[in-house]
Amino acid sequence: MNSKSSKAKRPRHAADPSGGERIAALDALRGLAILLMVLDHVAGMLMDVRIEYTSVRFWTRLSMPLFCVLMGYFLDPGRPRSLHRFGQIALAAVAINVAYLWLYREVEILGSLLVAYTLFLMTGRAFVVFVAAAAFYPLDPSTPWFDYPLSIVLSFVAQGMILRHGGGLAATVSGCLLASGIAWIGMGEPGDVNHLLFYFILPATAAVHWAARSSAGKVPVLDWLGRHPLSSYLVQYYVIFAVYFWFIRS
Repeated sequence: MNSKSSKAKRPRHAADPSGGERIAALDALRGLAILLMVLDHVAGMLMDVRIEYTSVRFWTRLSMPLFCVLMGYFLDPGRPRSLHRFGQIALAAVAINVAYLWLYREVEILGSLLVAYTLFLMTGRAFVVFVAAAAFYPLDPSTPWFDYPLSIVLSFVAQGMILRHGGGLAATVSGCLLASGIAWIGMGEPGDVNHLLFYFILPATAAVHWAARSSAGKVPVLDWLGRHPLSSYLVQYYVIFAVYFWFIRS
């Protein structure tokens, strides 16, 4: 096989932290997840909008499972473990939680994602078993301390890994099981909002599955956000914090 044909058959890895060819639709999808997170933070932190079925913040719940599934999609046990990527996530998590912990007495989601990445570094391919972590939500000791409990974050990240390495059918089956959390988490925790995240695990999985196979072109703003997810996410938090303290609390 000549080098030209070998290159043509090389699998594409869009927006992959470990390198590889990019797929514009996955960059845009990650950018969309960040944009929805920004909208959610503006509505919640600056406008005091509650998370309810009738508010915009119900729909912005899509951002969290979408971001988690995208992260899991790029966890590739076949590639060398990326301590550089671990360092990037850790630095961003610390930079955000310096302010977030002080304001809300909770660890922001990047802290949960850092735990997920650490467990992947330790377990490799076996990380997919954490898709069952949501079943232990009622026993999750991280719930009072993390904005998004570890049991949910680990399940959603593992769902992305299943999609990448198990295919669409396997991810649909695991996604349907996860979606049942709409009922049993909601019934077990009256007044809690964590079960609302499970409405969006199947749409998030389907969106990533479609985008990975799409030939769609770039969407300029979303593409830029998707190529710089940690930087743009960090900046939006401190812009919102600045607006909050200078214009709302002053």
